[in-house]
Amino acid sequence: MENASKALIMAGGILIALLVIGALVLMFNQLSYYQRTETDSEKTQQLADFNKEYLKYTYDDIKGYELISLVNKVIDYNIKEEVGNSVDYTKKITVVINMKEFKSKYGVKNITSLFTKDTYTINNSNTIFSADLNNFRSMENTYTLSAMNKLSANYDTLKQAKAENQNSYETKIKEIVGKVVKNNSGNTISLTEIEQYREYSEFKRSTFKPGNVEYHNNGQVKQLSFEFKN
Repeated sequence: MENASKALIMAGGILIALLVIGALVLMFNQLSYYQRTETDSEKTQQLADFNKEYLKYTYDDIKGYELISLVNKVIDYNIKEEVGNSVDYTKKITVVINMKEFKSKYGVKNITSLFTKDTYTINNSNTIFSADLNNFRSMENTYTLSAMNKLSANYDTLKQAKAENQNSYETKIKEIVGKVVKNNSGNTISLTEIEQYREYSEFKRSTFKPGNVEYHNNGQVKQLSFEFKN
């Protein structure tokens, strides 16, 4: 009888121990699930926040100057290589711009046109589109937007001065803006560049319609498309 009581006590102790272990395992699993859920939720939010920085340009029609900002933003992002949290910086972004209708309406009708392609696919600073536009942006910052617009408005006058000689051309530029305007190479801005600047100015003021958005397999934005809205 005494042995039976001891056996029951031992069995009870083992049962209690198993119940405690089971409860601990269940609690651990629940805690792990909660942590995974929190991590997944955090990663999802990080990815949503990342995409939002680019998708905000696709909610409605945008102006050319906004498109330039987006292009520079994409180029800056594409330079990065690391993987951070839910954002994989090795997955690059491309901006595609359909310029065919813009060229037809505002493009210079010769080989000196600023925009030489019907469609631009942009993902780095070596793209001609990006390099040329940022060249004029830099000149605006150096000489002011007002000075550049004055050169554009006086194109015909400057063309006539240039036909005389280079000195007359530079003198006329000084009369118009108060100083000789130089390009990023350190040379006096040419008539071709002034003509191209007029295209650039029209581009900034023009409206572009967003198209389809493509995504990488992890949900990050892959490609943004835009088309000139006539």
